[in-house]
Amino acid sequence: MEDFYKLVLGFFIVAVQYFLARRPNVYFGAILPVAFTIIMFGWVYNEVGDGEGFSFYTTLILGLAIFLGEWIQGREAIKDKRKKELEKMKSYDMK
Repeated sequence: MEDFYKLVLGFFIVAVQYFLARRPNVYFGAILPVAFTIIMFGWVYNEVGDGEGFSFYTTLILGLAIFLGEWIQGREAIKDKRKKELEKMKSYDMK
């Protein structure tokens, strides 16, 4: 059951990242990737001993890829939304 909660928490965090990335201010989408990077380096500094570097870098790269991928998708969604609004405004001006 504990694994289920971890999975739900992971999906919730990714959903929050996508929500923040869709905000008009671009920096909101950077909050979770920066926090993740800081937490990971703090974790490796305090907890992980020698010989665990591969799992650390794998987790760091995979996590950042997910967070930055969501950030890019959110920014593209904002760009598409603005483009549609601009096209709608232009069509109203032509009438």
